[in-house]
Amino acid sequence: MCVATVNHNLRDEAQLEVEFAQRLAAWMDVPCSILQVHPNAGAGVADRARKLRYKALSRAALKAEAVALLTAHHAQDQLETMLLRLARGAGPKAIGGMRARRKLKSGVILLRPLLEVSREDLRSLLTHANVPWCEDPTNANVAKPRARIRAQILPVLESIHKGAAVRASGAGRRLRESGRLLQKTARHVMVGVGPWPREQLRTHGPALLATALKRFDVEANERELEVVVAAIRDRATKPRMFQVGQNTFHVLAHQVQLD
Repeated sequence: MCVATVNHNLRDEAQLEVEFAQRLAAWMDVPCSILQVHPNAGAGVADRARKLRYKALSRAALKAEAVALLTAHHAQDQLETMLLRLARGAGPKAIGGMRARRKLKSGVILLRPLLEVSREDLRSLLTHANVPWCEDPTNANVAKPRARIRAQILPVLESIHKGAAVRASGAGRRLRESGRLLQKTARHVMVGVGPWPREQLRTHGPALLATALKRFDVEANERELEVVVAAIRDRATKPRMFQVGQNTFHVLAHQVQLD
């Protein structure tokens, strides 16, 4: 086992957190790699930081000949992710949240073994084992959407249903499974590059049609997909043209064509 800690160089406290991770690794008697990344500040910095972080961690894992990379995302992290994706209208697979296992572009296997474990249980375990931990001060910054959900929404959900985050994380796993099944089924709905008989497409539900359309461009947003699906399923015969991501679809009286 080895430890890697990432300094994103965005906060003054970051160096202290790196030193904390070093001390913890030394206490566990495992090697510790310190990885430096420098995302540009400003809008979208969190996404840039995440991409650079996983690139750096992948390189460290490959260098260490590690069989997997483990992160400590827990049930509350998962529920926050699910709520953010739900709010922006994502599909079922995305609403299911983070995957517990996936292969990164580098080929390294990423594992998140704690997605169905609550933050409170983790803190209790660490306290019982007399192991210190570090709190990220940005977690308390309610100007950030994720921190606002953590501070204002999760406590309400927990007061309504005790263990809400753990329950939601389990539901997310089932949603991701449903999303994978939907994608598998959608491969048989719009085979090839068209044209496709419109009457035949109408026999499928909106979710399946949207998933079938998205396979032509995974970056297509849900609103674009909804508009095209509605056009396919209505009874209008006038030719219409729709932009979906990088593709153009023509909905004609009797067929659908891809430009």
